[in-house]
Amino acid sequence: MLSLFLLLVVVGGILGTVQIRLETVEKSDEAVQARLISEKVASAIEEVYAAGEGHEIRIEMPGNIEGSPYQVKVNQSGVRIDVGGWTGYSYSFSKKISDYAQNQNEVIMRPNTNYTLRNVKEGKRNIVVIF
Repeated sequence: MLSLFLLLVVVGGILGTVQIRLETVEKSDEAVQARLISEKVASAIEEVYAAGEGHEIRIEMPGNIEGSPYQVKVNQSGVRIDVGGWTGYSYSFSKKISDYAQNQNEVIMRPNTNYTLRNVKEGKRNIVVIF
């Protein structure tokens, strides 16, 4: 009876540890997917800006990240993504970023939406417009 009790305690401990490890792996997958999305957006911004006036790229944002909702915020210094308590950031060289309404502080990109990034001439400088 004592050995059966000890066996149950050991098995229960192992199962608890396995469950915690699996949750950690799932959260790590979220972080990796978030980082990939932020890098994809930052890379597209760099490409559009470098290609010159009139160049554009279309980006499709996924509906969720590993089942969790997320939000992407783009400003002049980079791309920030928030998902499931994690925050990822991809830096970018300083350049003007704007949305269609000419909001130049921050552009929010939402899940399950298609965006066009376009290099537009504004005075003597070029800006990347996200719409």
